[in-house]
Amino acid sequence: MNYVIGFDGGGTKTRCVLGDLQGNILADAISGPSNHQMTGPDTTKNVLKTLFNQVLTQTQVNKDHISFIFLGLAGADIPSDFELLNGICKDLFGQIPFEVVNDSWIIMRSGTKEPYGAVSIYGTGANAAAINSQGKMSILRALGHPFGAAGGGYEISQDALHYAFRSNEKTYKKTALEDHIPKLMGYKDIESLLSDMYPENKLGQDILRKITPLVFDLAHKGDEVCIEILDRKGRTQGEMINGVIEQSGMTGQAFPIILGGSVFKGVGHTFKNSIARTVHSKSPQADFIFSTLEPVAGAYLFALDRIKVSLDQRAYNNLKGALTI
Repeated sequence: MNYVIGFDGGGTKTRCVLGDLQGNILADAISGPSNHQMTGPDTTKNVLKTLFNQVLTQTQVNKDHISFIFLGLAGADIPSDFELLNGICKDLFGQIPFEVVNDSWIIMRSGTKEPYGAVSIYGTGANAAAINSQGKMSILRALGHPFGAAGGGYEISQDALHYAFRSNEKTYKKTALEDHIPKLMGYKDIESLLSDMYPENKLGQDILRKITPLVFDLAHKGDEVCIEILDRKGRTQGEMINGVIEQSGMTGQAFPIILGGSVFKGVGHTFKNSIARTVHSKSPQADFIFSTLEPVAGAYLFALDRIKVSLDQRAYNNLKGALTI
């Protein structure tokens, strides 16, 4: 009997599953981060090796029976990344066929029954990708603002701080951010907050991350500035999605767009509606979907795609039973 393996490697944790060809997940293992840009290549290799050995041990499957290994890895961005990661995987997996892609792709595949569509990632940062029905894949570089990237929860928090201080100085519209951001962080007012942010920023990223949900909450309650922030960010992300759709030759077609990332959990509809308006202006039949499966399920499904195996409804239900979010 043959099996496939899927990896979901991120900056916080890495997950690996081994499954048969009928949607049954037989082993599931989790370890630490594997983004080589953060941890270094030695750690990446050790994490992948540990998880690979764990799922084989759990199932007592001989590696000769592994038909394909598919890896969605954060940090797989530019050719030099792929050269490094492919070398690591070749050392680990030997003659077993494998493929390394950016982890955005497996989020997309986790939400579609067919191996085509688009994905919009919006967490701390942002990304977008699309793959057409012929398999042509297009993804943003997502290498930072100077190189065309835009979006993410961190940007929203920075905009919120900007307008909170402008509200205080009366250089723009009054916003509840002026009062709520200091309170959220344990300060009595905006001046007290400033003293811990300038000239040296003493606030950790965990504290700043709390601002993004606040922006969604205040927008939902009608704060005009927060609505403007989310509408603008939504338009930009819609433009990013339109870009990868155009690169893949899918503009105007019907296809799913899978939404992934913590920012999409924010209350209200301003942000998502702004994305949808921008995308639907060029592709009105695009359908926005939240995946109900874990991202590692996308790696498993891509592995099956690569060996030309499709799951029937019963097999897909097996997968859902094991890897539903």
